[in-house]
Amino acid sequence: MMDRFALAYREQQQLFLFDKTYLVQCLFTVGGLATLSARFVVQFFWNPATAVILTLALLGLGAWLLWFSVRDKRARWAILPLCFIPFAFLAASLSENAMHFSVLTAWLIALGALCRYSCIRTHRLIRGILLTLAVYLAAGPAALLFALCAAILDFYRRQWASALYVAVAFAAGFGAWLLAWTPTLKAAWTPAFYFDLDTPMPWQHWIPWGVLPLTVLAAEASKPFLRRRLLVLAGSCAVFILALVPAFRLVKEAESRQPGITYEYEHYATNEDWDGLIKACRSHPWIPHTAQYLNLALSQKGRLLEDMFKYDQRGPTGLVQMSDDRGVSISQAHIMFAMGNMAAAQDIAFNTLNSTEGLCPAMLKMNARIELMRGTYAVADKYLSLLEKAPHYRQWAREQKSFLYNDAAVEADPLLGQGRRSWPVLDGFAMFGNPLEELLRVVDANPANRGAMEYALAYMLLTKDIKSVTALVNRYFGQPGLETLPVPVQEAVLFYSEYARNVGGADVMGPDWCATHGVTRETVRRFQSFQEASLKSGGKAPKGYSTSYWHYLLYKEI
Repeated sequence: MMDRFALAYREQQQLFLFDKTYLVQCLFTVGGLATLSARFVVQFFWNPATAVILTLALLGLGAWLLWFSVRDKRARWAILPLCFIPFAFLAASLSENAMHFSVLTAWLIALGALCRYSCIRTHRLIRGILLTLAVYLAAGPAALLFALCAAILDFYRRQWASALYVAVAFAAGFGAWLLAWTPTLKAAWTPAFYFDLDTPMPWQHWIPWGVLPLTVLAAEASKPFLRRRLLVLAGSCAVFILALVPAFRLVKEAESRQPGITYEYEHYATNEDWDGLIKACRSHPWIPHTAQYLNLALSQKGRLLEDMFKYDQRGPTGLVQMSDDRGVSISQAHIMFAMGNMAAAQDIAFNTLNSTEGLCPAMLKMNARIELMRGTYAVADKYLSLLEKAPHYRQWAREQKSFLYNDAAVEADPLLGQGRRSWPVLDGFAMFGNPLEELLRVVDANPANRGAMEYALAYMLLTKDIKSVTALVNRYFGQPGLETLPVPVQEAVLFYSEYARNVGGADVMGPDWCATHGVTRETVRRFQSFQEASLKSGGKAPKGYSTSYWHYLLYKEI
């Protein structure tokens, strides 16, 4: 029912720390216990399967708590299916990433209090008021659900004074707003408290908050009929099954409001599962955002130039797309890092470090690596010390700490050393302009940077600038970043050589030049076959060459 990758992405929106200051700061806020509990659970969501299992387990626990509060000793199980209905709608609400996971833990706290309240026999009013206040402090506006459900339970016992709980919950919210413990009065009383503050909350997220008290009301109303327990059980099951239809529809609406497929890409990129990322991107390679992740994965496997035209490439926006907004773009941070533009990567990673829920672990790791490259070890130590307090990242952080204040180790490391050698012309935040200009700065600073070299050549190939491809090959071929010539580059160079001779009459970069700059005899033979096939095809793309650069150059519109 829920996208497992969307759930897993929540782990990248917060970093749970086993740190006294962090724990106290979280706990001593309105809804602090719910927030802290949610973050503790979400830290395990780095595994999508675990994310689904834990979420379903908590939803099931909530249904059990609700059933325990409203059950009847004469027919305990007859109304159990009813208790799953609010949680089906809550699961639909959680399908939207802007709805914080703390909404689920807040419900669990409120229903735990309702279970306790249902067992109280003496001094119910005063204890109910105290429970309402405690739930508000621990879980926020979910206290209104507790108050309303407790009042419904007492209504059937003809205890009218418990309606006071609702007034107490509203008063607690008003007081929290007056004391600036909640940002708005709406957030103090409604599910907007658990939704991203800068995002308008769709009306669909109100549904579970209305369904829960209605479920309590239905459970209480059904008790006179529990002598026919099989009939009540059948009715409960039927209502639950019917409720799944709108719940699934709400899931689809939530997914339509967010780029769900991006969560899958980001999961593979964050965990450096490049084969998984390539497999995920195969179905939509022509979409620019998908192509960027696909080409990122190919680059990290050292296969960008060799394999990129095996997929449906449609211009340079599938490689990198500059944006004036450098505030929140995790994918762009990954791409800049892969390109070797560490200044731009640091700029984006720093701006993307914080979310409404906390620190982003992937961006913390990137910032730590870049500070190690720069030699600013004190700053890198701060990032690594934070990661060291998170169980999932502890081992990685300790390994990286071995580079602190050890220039020789940094320079010997393939990734960190490569980044350090690229800093001479990047020591300062880059202003985004033409992506190729940024790439050429990195290549000029460190021609051995294979990632930057591949991205620069790929950008030229995708823009069909074969003249610049040839010039770059002429300048850098034979150096560590371009010791051999990938086949698509050979095809571009050979095509330009033929074009220059036929159109301009120049033979400066003729067959001999091509042979000494990495163009193989096999590529020359295939080019001759391609030319013959093109003449025979009557202007159509010849068969058998769809993965060649020549096909992209002549028959693909960008």
